[in-house]
Amino acid sequence: MSVVDTDLVEYGSANMQETDSGAQGGAIDLTTKIVPTSSTLMNTLNDTVDVVSTDAGDTTQTVTITGRNAAGSIITEALALNGITLVSGGTTFERLLKIVVSGAHAGTINVRQGGEVTVIAALETGILQLRRKHYNVAADVAGGSERNYYEKSFIKNNNGTNALLGAVVTENADPESQITFALEDAVDDNGTSADRVSAPAGITGDGFSSSAKNVPGTDLGPGVAIGLWTKLTLPAGDPATKTTYTPRIAGSTT
Repeated sequence: MSVVDTDLVEYGSANMQETDSGAQGGAIDLTTKIVPTSSTLMNTLNDTVDVVSTDAGDTTQTVTITGRNAAGSIITEALALNGITLVSGGTTFERLLKIVVSGAHAGTINVRQGGEVTVIAALETGILQLRRKHYNVAADVAGGSERNYYEKSFIKNNNGTNALLGAVVTENADPESQITFALEDAVDDNGTSADRVSAPAGITGDGFSSSAKNVPGTDLGPGVAIGLWTKLTLPAGDPATKTTYTPRIAGSTT
């Protein structure tokens, strides 16, 4: 069967640090996904959330929602799943940062806007976390220094038979023009950086830029993933901004 867009999924890496210490990157983490169902609602929710599973047996897991309130503080709310019965939260989130499920689940967990049927994020079986890139980073004060943050994700071809031929990764959307990207120099790698403020080694020759990049080896084979590093550059005094960043992978298929 030909490779289709739903076969190409962006996953997290083993180390996605939330502070400036600890190794960053590593191997692919197939329990973590980067892209939510609605990035708009992740950024501008201003509401409570509800959670529900598509499987009646999902009654032992806790779904922890982390986001910011109207004052900008990071807040959390833990909601105990009750199978196919909707569970409503009582905390108002101005925006969401990550969603974490405490254990394996048989159904798809839908996180909805409070009192609505609109799905903010869907965590299918096997996915335990959905998060945004570059969690809780900030610019230095005006007159200070420019800050650079590095984070690694993976784009995987989940097609079990066919390769994505002539695979090329491009920058599909960067509204603030503050992110550049690089690819690892080999597929299915486990490269790291010292921490999230240090650049990684072992990336393709053109390094960090916004230009299109060929996947090493030309094709992204069935079940194969390529490591994608993003570099977020924040000038000193840069104000807080709610935005998105979207990579794209394209190629041909048989």
